[in-house]
Amino acid sequence: QQQQQQQQQQQQQQQDHFAPCTTAASVVHAFSHALQGRIWELSQDATACRKVQHMLETESAMVQENLAFELRWHVWDALRHPHANFVLQKFASVLPPHALQFVVDELVQGSAVKAAKHKFGCRVFQRLVERCTTEQQAQLVRPLVASILELGQHPYGNYVVQHLLENASLEHRHLVAGLVEDDLRSLAVDPIGSAVVSTALCKAPAAQQVSLARALSREPGLLVYLACNRFGRPAAVRVLQVLQGQELEEVRRTFLADRNTLLTSKSGRLVLHHV
Repeated sequence: QQQQQQQQQQQQQQQDHFAPCTTAASVVHAFSHALQGRIWELSQDATACRKVQHMLETESAMVQENLAFELRWHVWDALRHPHANFVLQKFASVLPPHALQFVVDELVQGSAVKAAKHKFGCRVFQRLVERCTTEQQAQLVRPLVASILELGQHPYGNYVVQHLLENASLEHRHLVAGLVEDDLRSLAVDPIGSAVVSTALCKAPAAQQVSLARALSREPGLLVYLACNRFGRPAAVRVLQVLQGQELEEVRRTFLADRNTLLTSKSGRLVLHHV
């Protein structure tokens, strides 16, 4: 009898232990069921959109895909919405690439350049770059090719260009880095564009980092300008790290010849420490 009582107590303790988990799972399941058919509506609400995002972290892939599909034909509105853009970003973070194809299609149909320049849309664009296949990235990148200079100097578009340089496939990192080099001077003299130049020198494929560094070394005034700019400073430092031999010595002489100019700014003084 004592053994039976002990077994019953142990069973009861196990039931009590798992009851909260079971209840929580039931609540999540009930909530996800209640969301069906209302994703777009709830995504536009400041409070509800947070609940949707939290729920997506615990749902199965199948449920995530079904719920995401409710945003079909709403992607362009969602990526510009102050609340819905976060839900779209969450979907872009958790869904497999094939399930994101409708998002890519609608974004490009609306205008990839406009999305990249939008204060919320640029975030969605970045999440897609992180998650999508090379083929899907090509859909996103192709419309931007003719606008890299414009985007690189834009308050929001520059983040998309930098993200491509760092997180896109090797093929597209090569492409974007080459476009940055084509507009190197225009980007380097721009306060925002100089940050893009720095990212290109630090994150582009190795061979293109060398090419960019050589291009800057041929323009001493531009190199010193970057060194005195807090966004351009990483580029100036990276030139010193990438070049070797005679090319490196020439860059050092350039900085030392303009030592007084470099000493007038904090960024310039930091670059001098690397010379």
